[in-house]
Amino acid sequence: MLLKKNQKGFTFIELMIVVVIIGITAALAVGRFDKFLLDQKLKSKGRDLLSSLRLARSYAVARRAQYGIYFDINSHQYLLFKDVVNPSSYTYDSGDSVLKTEPLSNIFSFNNCTFTNTTVIYLSTGSASSSGSVDIYNSTLAKYVRVDILASTGRARLTRS
Repeated sequence: MLLKKNQKGFTFIELMIVVVIIGITAALAVGRFDKFLLDQKLKSKGRDLLSSLRLARSYAVARRAQYGIYFDINSHQYLLFKDVVNPSSYTYDSGDSVLKTEPLSNIFSFNNCTFTNTTVIYLSTGSASSSGSVDIYNSTLAKYVRVDILASTGRARLTRS
């Protein structure tokens, strides 16, 4: 067999080494990508909650009525409702008009809800019934997003761990 001196190309072993390196790199990236996606879902749930709180405040001001968010900690969901049953109590009652139910998936939970009766009510002035905060927590990441509300203005803001 004659060999040419200036042959160009790759041997099978060189190609297999490249394939193995690409496979190892991809396997490492997948683990990090899963955590990245979970972190993005956590941030998204926080933004959804912030949006619902701002919607409740807007409804209260525009419609001159009390609207609120009830954090159902056991069911992993929160409810946007119009406070019609007992407005002076600043609580969610079973007869209140529920406008939206937003479930959290099983990978998230509510922690450190400091609102009285796990409810925040917005008044027609735009102020809130009380100041407080609530965390949406993910145990896999050991991270949370927190929504803080200032009673005097009713403004809500999102912070991350």
